Amino acid sequence: MIHKIEDFLKLGRNIPIIDVRTPAEFEQGHIPGAYNIPLFSNEERAVIGTIYKQDSKENAIMEGLKIVGPKMYDYVKMAKDIAVDNQILVHCWR
Repeated sequence: MIHKIEDFLKLGRNIPIIDVRTPAEFEQGHIPGAYNIPLFSNEERAVIGTIYKQDSKENAIMEGLKIVGPKMYDYVKMAKDIAVDNQILVHCWR
């Protein structure tokens, strides 16, 4: 497990980094060379955030799973296409 950002970035020199944040978050700033494969669209993230604040963390997680589940095949396919020696690094830091 990686505990320091420096170690993550060092690995990222040889292993592709996939940033799973929304397109808006990626646009605001990202690790140079990272690929954006967002788990949620900007709108989906807003819906989940509203559920989290107005309802509960558990219901927000369930809504997130409902959104991500049908897309999982495509996410894995994109990640495999980007991977080097079947390896990727995943980034989701806000």
